[in-house]
Amino acid sequence: MISLIVADDHAVLRQALCEMLRNRAGKYQVVAEAADGEELVGLLKTHKPDLVIMDVAMPKLDGLAVLERLTVDGAFPPVLVLSANDGGRNVKAALKAGARGFVPKNAGIQELEFAINSILEGKTYLSPSITTSLMGPGGASDAALDNPLSVLTKRELEILTHLADGKPNREIGKFLHISTRTVDTHRSNILKKLKVKTNAELVKIAISNGLIKV
Repeated sequence: MISLIVADDHAVLRQALCEMLRNRAGKYQVVAEAADGEELVGLLKTHKPDLVIMDVAMPKLDGLAVLERLTVDGAFPPVLVLSANDGGRNVKAALKAGARGFVPKNAGIQELEFAINSILEGKTYLSPSITTSLMGPGGASDAALDNPLSVLTKRELEILTHLADGKPNREIGKFLHISTRTVDTHRSNILKKLKVKTNAELVKIAISNGLIKV
């Protein structure tokens, strides 16, 4: 069972998230909850969870300040940021401060579980919707034009993220609620657009352009 601490100053949202996680067939144990950054730091002195799920905007100490405090203190559990503010600046600041993943609050429970599993496997997880926003609206910004991934649609970016993470087409289809054949078609289009032939080449492109981290 995966042990978690959940930190969010919105009590209703925090309690609903904790209840939802506890009901996932015995997968998760929420060992503690925090309503602000200071409370979270205090809890981590007495609890050793496998993972922390944390908002950025919290009173007393915000999420970035918590990450900085934990970095100074030494070893700490991986942190997944779950935030309503998924702007590029906020995402980059959280990752720079030491977060291992970032998921918007409008994400579904399946994506949240996928993020938790990815982080516990030693990877960094960014929601595909966040990756798209980092590249610029519709791929039209100057930064996006310099990025070969700007030729991909949002759905293709989502599928590329999962392919680069090593997920088989059938699992990707199940996660995105599309058929395996549709995933195959998207993969073929991605290969053509990026002018490559193998998944290994896709992984290299995804890493070099910040779509996934290792």
